[in-house]
Amino acid sequence: MDERAAEPVPDNLAAGTAPMPLRVIEEFINTRRRDGDEIATPQQLATWLHARGLMSADTVVNDEQRDRAERIREGLRALIAENNTEPVSSPRPDGLNPAARAELADLTRDFPLMLDVTVSPPRLVARARVPVEAALARLLAVVAEAVAEGTWTRLKACREPSCRWAYYDHSRNRRRTWCSMDICGNRAKARASHHRKSTAPLTAGQPTNR
Repeated sequence: MDERAAEPVPDNLAAGTAPMPLRVIEEFINTRRRDGDEIATPQQLATWLHARGLMSADTVVNDEQRDRAERIREGLRALIAENNTEPVSSPRPDGLNPAARAELADLTRDFPLMLDVTVSPPRLVARARVPVEAALARLLAVVAEAVAEGTWTRLKACREPSCRWAYYDHSRNRRRTWCSMDICGNRAKARASHHRKSTAPLTAGQPTNR
């Protein structure tokens, strides 16, 4: 039995929900959960995109498009992790794919985005003919707009390596580090306390240099 499946799962409310439209990016990244993946199949991805008004209900998604969406999601996770970069020692595997950012650059290089100057303020809009690609391009447009508005750096990936849940940092000093202090913050504190206790006797027994 997978012990991690029984662990508490953060939710967007506890994690600090981002304002719209950046909240859609937060929710997209958090489709990967400890207890499963909300876009694990093409149909699930189609349902998720339709529920957020990014695609019509009758659009069919294929396996290649679903895989592309997953890789874009992990690339976005890698990007927001850079907004919360202090390393943390953990015996658990890191939830970040080290190649995700480079893959994101490759996957999105040809996404067609256009600046729509007919609205005020101007905004980026997707010009892709394939509905799934247009939906994913719209997500990238949200990222660009958040960068311009100054809200992007508040969207972070939890510093706990085994978590990496996306959350929006509402703190005044922008120093929040965990998606949930009750879950990941306490886990990190317990690990640090255990490390101090396990190394204290060795430190005390070392000769003092005079």
